[in-house]
Amino acid sequence: MAAERPTDWRTIVALNAASTLSQIGQFGIGFIVLPLWAAQHGLSVAQLGIFASAAWAGMLLGLVITPRLTVRFGYRAIVSAGLLLSILAFAVMPYVGWPALAGASGLVGLGVGLRWIGLEPWLYRIAPGNARGRLVGIHETLIGIAPILAPLLAGWAGVAGSAPFVLGIAFTGLALVPLVFTRPAPAEPDGTHADGGQRLDRTHRKVLALGMAVALAGGLTDAAFAGLFPVFGAGRHLDAGQMITLLAVFSLGGLLLQYPVGWLADHRGLRFTALANAAVTLLVAALVSLPFGFTGLAATLFVLGGTTTAYLTLAIIAATQAGDGDLSLNVRRMSVTYTASSIFGPLIAGLAMNTLGSEALIWMVGALALALCTYLPIRHRPYP
Repeated sequence: MAAERPTDWRTIVALNAASTLSQIGQFGIGFIVLPLWAAQHGLSVAQLGIFASAAWAGMLLGLVITPRLTVRFGYRAIVSAGLLLSILAFAVMPYVGWPALAGASGLVGLGVGLRWIGLEPWLYRIAPGNARGRLVGIHETLIGIAPILAPLLAGWAGVAGSAPFVLGIAFTGLALVPLVFTRPAPAEPDGTHADGGQRLDRTHRKVLALGMAVALAGGLTDAAFAGLFPVFGAGRHLDAGQMITLLAVFSLGGLLLQYPVGWLADHRGLRFTALANAAVTLLVAALVSLPFGFTGLAATLFVLGGTTTAYLTLAIIAATQAGDGDLSLNVRRMSVTYTASSIFGPLIAGLAMNTLGSEALIWMVGALALALCTYLPIRHRPYP
C-alpha cells in the first residue's frame, strides 16, 4: 500500500492568501464599492440594477464553465486567468461609458467565478481529512474580511475618483504572488467528476429543496441590497462616507453571526434555524423601515447583515445533510441557485424602487423573508 501523501501546507497557506487578497479586490471592491462609484457618476436606478446584475451573471458563467476548464488547463492557470480578467475590467472601467460599464462589471464577475471554482476545490482536495472542517472555517472567515475591509479602504481613499480601481487592481494583482509558491494539484481520481451518487430518499430530497429555497431567497436579497444600497442611502439623505460605514457594519454582522447560526443548526436542526433566521430577517427589515437615526440604522443593519448572509450558510449546511450522494454536486446546486437568483435581485429591486421609491429595497428584503416564513412551515414539516 502506498504511503499517505504528506500534507502540502505550503500550498494551503498560499491558496488561503491568494483567496483573501483576491476576495478583497474582486468582490469587496467589484461588488460592494463599485455600485457606490457608479451611483456617484450618474447611473440611474435601472442602470445600477443592470450594473450589479451583470457582475452576478458573469460569476454564474464562471461557475458553469470552470470545472471543464480546470480539467483541460489546470487549477493554477484558471485561477490566474480569473484574476487577470478582473484586473483588465478594473483598468478599463474608468474610461468607458454605458453600456460598456455593464460589460466590464460582468467581466469582474467572470473573474470571480473562475477564481472561486478554480481555487477552492484545489484547496480542499489537498487539505488533511481530519482538519478539513476547520480549514473550511478558517478560509470562510478570511474571505469574510473582504466586504468589511474594502469599503473602509475605499472610504479612506475616496470613492468618487480612481481610487477604487487602483485598490481593485492592487489587491487582485497581489493575489497572483502567492500562486507562485503553490505546487501542482494532485491528479483527479477516476470518477471524481461524475455527477452520479446514491439516489436521495424523500427526507434528503426535502433537505435539498429547503436549502435551494433558502439559497434562492439569499441570492435575491444579497445582490439587491449590495447593488441598490446607494439609492436607499440617498433616500435616507446619507453621504458617501456614511454609506461606506453602514456597508462595513452590514458586512461585519455577516462575518460575526455565522458561527451562532451554525451552532443553532447543530443543536436545533436546519428547519428550525432557517425559519428562525427568516423570522428575524422579517422583524429587522420592519425595524429598518422605521425613521431611525444613523446609530439605530447601523445597529439594525448589523443584525440584517448576519441574517441575510446566513441564507447561504444554511444552504451549504443543507447540501452537506442531503444524503450520501455527490457532495460537490449538492454544493454546486446551491451555488448556482444562489448566483442565478442574484442576477435578478438588483433588476427586481431596481424596478420596485423606480415605481415605489427608495424604501422599496428594504420592503423587498422583508417580503422575501415573509415568503420563507410562509413556505417553510407548509412545505417542510419536521424531519429527523
